[in-house]
Amino acid sequence: MLKHFVKSFLGGFVIAIGAVACLSVENKALGAFLFTLGVFSVSSFGFCLFTGKVCFIPNKQSSFIKDIILTYLGNFIGTVSLGLVLPFTKLSILVPKAQEIAALKLSDTLFSAFVMSVLCGMMICISVLGFKTIKDGTGKYIALFLPIMVYILAGFENSIANLFYYTFAGAWGSPALIHSAVVALGNLIGGTLIPFAAKYTDNIKLGCEE
Repeated sequence: MLKHFVKSFLGGFVIAIGAVACLSVENKALGAFLFTLGVFSVSSFGFCLFTGKVCFIPNKQSSFIKDIILTYLGNFIGTVSLGLVLPFTKLSILVPKAQEIAALKLSDTLFSAFVMSVLCGMMICISVLGFKTIKDGTGKYIALFLPIMVYILAGFENSIANLFYYTFAGAWGSPALIHSAVVALGNLIGGTLIPFAAKYTDNIKLGCEE
C-alpha cells in the first residue's frame, strides 16, 4: 500500500510540474506539449495516475476500487503539495495566470464541466492504452502525446491537473470542491467508456493488463 501511495504521490507531482510548464509559456500549443511531460513520466516510470488508472476498471475485480481511491488520494497530496510551495518561490509570478484559469473553470456550469471531463477521460484512455498496446516506437509516443495535447487545446477538464491549479491559485472553497468532484466523476466515466465498449462489442479486453 505504501509503495502504491508513493507512486500515486509522484504521479500527481509530475502532473503538477507539467501544469507549471504549461503556465510558463504564452503559446497554447507549446504549453499543451510541455504538459505531456507529466503523462510521459507516469507512463515511463510506472507512477500511478487516477485518470489513467480508471481505464483498467472494466477488466478488474471490485477490489480494484480501493486502488483507485488510494491513487486519487496520492495524486491529491502530490499536486496540492507543489501548489502550496510554489507561491513562495519565484514562480509566484505565475499565480495570476493560474487564478485566471481557475476562475474560468469555476464560472462554467457543472453540466459543461461534466461533459468536458468525460471527453478528457476518453482522451487519456486513448493515450494510456495506445502507449501500452502499440508496438511501434514512434506510434507509441504519438499515441501518448497527441490525445493529451488535444484535450488541453480543446479545454477539456482533468481532475488531477485542476487540483494543482486551484491550490496554486488559492481558489479552494465550496465551488472548487463541488467542481472537483464532478470532474473526477466525469474522468472516471470517460476513462472507462472505450474499454467497456470494446469488452461488450468485440470482446476485446482493452486495459486488462497494467
